[in-house]
Amino acid sequence: MPLRAARTAMVAGALPAAQIAPSSLVNPHDGAVASFLGVVRDHHGGRAVASLRYDHYGPMAELQLQRIAALVAARLDAGELAAPAQPDGHPLHLQILHAHGELVPGDVSLVVHAASPHRVAAFAACREVVEAIKRDLPVWKLERYADGGERYLPGS
Repeated sequence: MPLRAARTAMVAGALPAAQIAPSSLVNPHDGAVASFLGVVRDHHGGRAVASLRYDHYGPMAELQLQRIAALVAARLDAGELAAPAQPDGHPLHLQILHAHGELVPGDVSLVVHAASPHRVAAFAACREVVEAIKRDLPVWKLERYADGGERYLPGS
């Protein structure tokens, strides 16, 4: 499924409500918009989480978000993630935003929206973007605990 457009960005701080909504992707060509919101939780591994910090190398992270979007669209087009693109040929539209900096429990740290003519492709693209981010995005997460301890965790 060709990539119609991809809006990708690393955003300082928690993602605000105005950037979380998928309203910019709603259009008469697409029958589905699948969404994922990553939210900072208040616990991990039996410990209370007070906050976390995402660190990243800006130019590399921005480029990798664009690469992830293009790769997911290409895999969808090849039928690797879902049924191949339908003959109507309307391409995939992605919006991927990842927070960096200090965040507290309840803050939104990741937004992925995938718009497609069909729900199967939208769901598949959304999930694959999230998995690729966890695996490939150069972001480091420092988790700070209520007991004063902290540690870096792999992935974003």
